[in-house]
Amino acid sequence: MEKSNSMASNPKDRAFSFSRKRGVVWVCDLVGSSRYLNDDDSAQELEEFLPRLYRTSAIMVEAAGGVFVKWTGDGFLAWFETPLHRDVGRIGSKVFEAAFYLTVLVNLTQLGAAPKKKFRLRHGVTYEKDALVTLIEQENGVQSIDLIGRDVVLAFRLSGIQCDFPCIVTQGDLAEAHKSYRPSHIKFSRWKPSPEDRLKFFKGESRGTSSIFVSGGRKKRNISAGTALKEARQAIAAAEGKREPKYSFEDVWERFDPVFLSGPPWCSEVMAEFLRFTMEDLLLPLKQIVARIEQSEISDKSIPKKEAETSKI
Repeated sequence: MEKSNSMASNPKDRAFSFSRKRGVVWVCDLVGSSRYLNDDDSAQELEEFLPRLYRTSAIMVEAAGGVFVKWTGDGFLAWFETPLHRDVGRIGSKVFEAAFYLTVLVNLTQLGAAPKKKFRLRHGVTYEKDALVTLIEQENGVQSIDLIGRDVVLAFRLSGIQCDFPCIVTQGDLAEAHKSYRPSHIKFSRWKPSPEDRLKFFKGESRGTSSIFVSGGRKKRNISAGTALKEARQAIAAAEGKREPKYSFEDVWERFDPVFLSGPPWCSEVMAEFLRFTMEDLLLPLKQIVARIEQSEISDKSIPKKEAETSKI
């Protein structure tokens, strides 16, 4: 009996190398993906959306200076090597900015898809101090990486927690480093998981649960009408390029924009909708409100004091 030749056609072994490194981990998760898959109509919508999410997120990760490690079915794992501990604030801020923009694009445009129920993202961001990074080189010379670590696992768990926009859950050290790096529009507040939360999100384990921060969750501050008007004017001037914005961004968007626009036609449609929302749904109403307040102030000043007091009676 002749032996099968199937073994002879197997490819050569891949080359593996291992190293210990530190860096910021970003895990993105699509909310409720299993519910979409279990419904025939929404399953088709998910199949249209996911390839667009894959393309957009890969470009966003690279724009933030990271390495796209792998897809996780309904999300992804990204790695931002941080050789120097003092760079945690800078690199972490880039990751938060990238997560912010990705969330905005999905929330506003659904990446050009038109699902009956909108898709939403969640993000878990951690600082892994002792990752085991595996570099895999295939026979054709193509390289890929994978990584494991306790805080890699934690990032996956944090990505399952729902919070306020832009839906980022992170560690206290990263939140504080981000806050110290520079003033930011992304604010974090402490979140204390209940025993039920520990069981649901952390499989009952306590590691990593003592210092968790979530985006949003802060109490709204009361400001005077004068302060609100001043801030509105500053926002308009910044949007029109007449002054520096209150919270300066990193250069993630500048690197993302041209690469994204070079893609399929739906990419241009997504950017057009994003710009339309910014100019028509945000900037224009804000300018109209400011104009009305200013006109009201002018009218009040034009009325003599005694006449104004009489009109209030």
